[in-house]
Amino acid sequence: DAQEEALGAILKGSQPKDARRLARCQQTGAWLTAMPNKFNGTELSAEEFRDSLRLRLGLQPTSLPSKCDGCGNKFSVAHGLSCKKGGLVLLRHNEVAGEWHQLCAQAFTPSAVSDEPLIPTSQDRAQGDGQGAKTPVPPENRGDVAVRGFWKRGTTAIFDIRVTDTDAPSCRGQDPSKILVRHEDEKKKKYLDDCLQSRRQFTPLVFSVDGMQGNESTAACRRLASSLAAKWQRPYSKLCGFVRSRLSLALVRATSLCLRGSRDPTARAPTFHWDSGHGVSLYN
Repeated sequence: DAQEEALGAILKGSQPKDARRLARCQQTGAWLTAMPNKFNGTELSAEEFRDSLRLRLGLQPTSLPSKCDGCGNKFSVAHGLSCKKGGLVLLRHNEVAGEWHQLCAQAFTPSAVSDEPLIPTSQDRAQGDGQGAKTPVPPENRGDVAVRGFWKRGTTAIFDIRVTDTDAPSCRGQDPSKILVRHEDEKKKKYLDDCLQSRRQFTPLVFSVDGMQGNESTAACRRLASSLAAKWQRPYSKLCGFVRSRLSLALVRATSLCLRGSRDPTARAPTFHWDSGHGVSLYN
């Protein structure tokens, strides 16, 4: 139609970086469809809203630092979204995982959802049979969220989440959708066989930092929306928008945190190192 022709003309005359951003805008604006409401958790701070809107328009967020307080390198949007110093990238991952956990608990029951499920490897199973006693203990493989009855009644589905920057220097010139597919394949190669051997299902949930979803994530969101629609007696189309918006808002908050949060470990309050209550006697 006329709108698609106009968009095609804009993309044709744009720089490659801008063309990539404009091409995926249709898939990354779910957070704009949510009515801001503090009670429902759809409210964004002014800084989060401005940062996400400027990134969506291809503009640099204002008042960014000149140097990273974690590693000391020159700070930029790409650096802020990838620097692992200070744990902000991990917090971004945990923000999305926590939102997915909450949505699944609403669609099913809280008892059907668990965090960080163990994924037994073939070496673990061999040791359990007494056949691998002399082999070294492998590192534990864990997913992010496990949901019983998600895809099939009586079967546990394990979800592992990854958030990636499709505009990172190493990804420039590549189709964003193919980048997400590649990350999904990496997750499947690592976890799928072990999950199937333990009679579980595995689904990788891959998102871009601006809210674009991989194919597996899209299918999982539709399944989740279908369960919510049946439980709440609401239209399926509205629940699809609800799920996308909730995940998109989580990504917006996490992205802004990566750009604005402190990576200086000395800025964090010191923690106590006792597990029992005996240390309470130190406080009046």
